[in-house]
Amino acid sequence: MRAHSIAEAGITECHPGYLLERSSPRFHLLVYPTKGAGEIYDTTSSRRIDPGQLLIAPALKPFGYRPLTRTWHFMWFHLPDEEAWSFLRKETLVIRKTLLTNALCRATEGFLEESRGQAESHREASGLLISLVDIYIKRELGSGQPTANVTTGNRLDHLCALVNADLARDWNVEALAEAAGVSCPHLHHIVRERFGVSPMKLVTRLRMERAQEWLIIYDAPQRVIGEMVGYQNEFAFLVAFKRFSGVTPRQFRKWR
Repeated sequence: MRAHSIAEAGITECHPGYLLERSSPRFHLLVYPTKGAGEIYDTTSSRRIDPGQLLIAPALKPFGYRPLTRTWHFMWFHLPDEEAWSFLRKETLVIRKTLLTNALCRATEGFLEESRGQAESHREASGLLISLVDIYIKRELGSGQPTANVTTGNRLDHLCALVNADLARDWNVEALAEAAGVSCPHLHHIVRERFGVSPMKLVTRLRMERAQEWLIIYDAPQRVIGEMVGYQNEFAFLVAFKRFSGVTPRQFRKWR
């Protein structure tokens, strides 16, 4: 696990009366609820978290959580506060939507089961499964690679990773330029030179490519897929998807 910059991982079942608080945690925490609901709080607010959501609690910032339902199941990961995840230090307590819970749960359960074995085949299987967990987490969070003193190609790769990690964000050119570490005019120039489109059309392309992927993999309604890629209005998602793909989301899912 350490080879993949994951300190600890587990699956927890808790009940009313359970309470976990940290005043200055050494690790970044990810929590994926799988059944029931919990309450997450810090020094300023408290929020409910349900299945289909992800909690990101950065290191060194106080937080606590407890169950709201009779049974609360969740999967958790401790990410060490080191270079690989240093970009999380800038975060506050975040709850956001995710479609990776089921995939991560399967990989994590498999890893925990295989890691109990003693044979070489168990070690090989557990290594492959934790590599898969690592891929999913990086897909969820992005690479977090620093943008200072890197080539234009690396800047744009980093920018695409950030957008893909948070497609539901209300991206605009200013936010994209800040993420890439360049001015707005320069962003227009380098994006058009590499991708042949404007920065916002690049965001749309990334959203539509991910929507196509999720429409094939998941049974979620197209409205939910649309929300996950940044469209709160189902009609707007339908129009954007048909313009990009040539068919509606329903037709795309049926034909694939």
